[in-house]
Amino acid sequence: MEKLEFRLAAHREILVAILSGLSRHEDLWAEISRTVDEARIVQDHEEDPGVVPSEAFARQNAMTAEITSILRDAALRAKLDPEAAQER
Repeated sequence: MEKLEFRLAAHREILVAILSGLSRHEDLWAEISRTVDEARIVQDHEEDPGVVPSEAFARQNAMTAEITSILRDAALRAKLDPEAAQER
């Protein structure tokens, strides 16, 4: 299982690096944000009627939290990049 966790961490790091570079381009970043926002919305405007989220909603919430975390990390990394600040 450790191998899978390391692979997922490596993929996440690559995504954050790519997205932080793309965040410097406002038109691309707006398109990426719009597309990702649509993916984070529960389909068909459904709401979980129960007190305890169903497995599907729990999965969706976990994915939404990870997507939000990746985007936040990418934006923060872009702000901290001294070369990016010189380009602006």
